[in-house]
Amino acid sequence: MATDKKRRLQELRGSDFEMAKGQPDIRGWEVRDTSGRKIGKVQELIFDSRAQKVRYIVVNVLDSKELELEKRTVMVPIGMALLQPKDDDVILKNVTSFQLRALPRYNKDDLGTKAERDISTVFGRTDVTPTVSDADLDEDFYKHDHFKEDDMYRTDAENAGGATRTNTTSDNTRSEKRSEDEDYLRREKETNLNTSGSNGLRSDNELTDKIETDEEYQRRTGKSRRIM
Repeated sequence: MATDKKRRLQELRGSDFEMAKGQPDIRGWEVRDTSGRKIGKVQELIFDSRAQKVRYIVVNVLDSKELELEKRTVMVPIGMALLQPKDDDVILKNVTSFQLRALPRYNKDDLGTKAERDISTVFGRTDVTPTVSDADLDEDFYKHDHFKEDDMYRTDAENAGGATRTNTTSDNTRSEKRSEDEDYLRREKETNLNTSGSNGLRSDNELTDKIETDEEYQRRTGKSRRIM
C-alpha cells in the first residue's frame, strides 16, 4: 500500500500541500442544505497531488431526525459545494438526504478508483464505465460538473449576488401573483358595482329582472312590471 505522500488523492492535513493564497481553508465550517438546515461540518479536504486541485470535501454528518441522517463521515465532490464565507458555511447543492445516506463511509486508507466510482454513481453519473481493476482514473473523469470549483471559490460579492438573484426571482414571482390576484379582485368589484345595489349585493328582483322577459314575469306573478 502506498504511503499517504505517494498517493494521488490525499488528505490536506499532514501533506506537503496547503491552500493557495486567497482561498479559504473551509475545514471546520458548517455544512448545510439549500434550505439552511445543518448537515454537519467539513472535516477534511481531499486534493489531487497530480493536478494540485481539491477534488472532495470530507463531511462529518451529524444525527438529524429532520433530515433522517445518522452520524457518519462521507466524501462529496467539490463541485457540489457552494461557499458562504460571510457565515463560514458550505452549502451542498442538489444533494439529497437519500444520497448522503447512500454514500460509502469515508476511509482515508481507501481513496482509490472504486471509492470514486461508487461516489459518482450515488450522484447519478452514468458516464463512468465499471471496472474490476483499480487502475487510476484519467483527467477526463474530472471534466464534469461535480468537480467544477467555480462556485466553491466565488467571492463574497458573487455569492451574495447569487443569493440576491434567487431571492429576487422568488419575490418577483410572489409580486406577479399578488398583481394577478389584485387585478381579479378589482374586476370583481367593478362588476358587482355595475350590477348591484349600493350594498354590493344583488337582490332577487334584480336577478329575476335579468333573466325573465316582461311576459314571463306577468305569467309568473299575475302583475305587469311595465311602467305606463
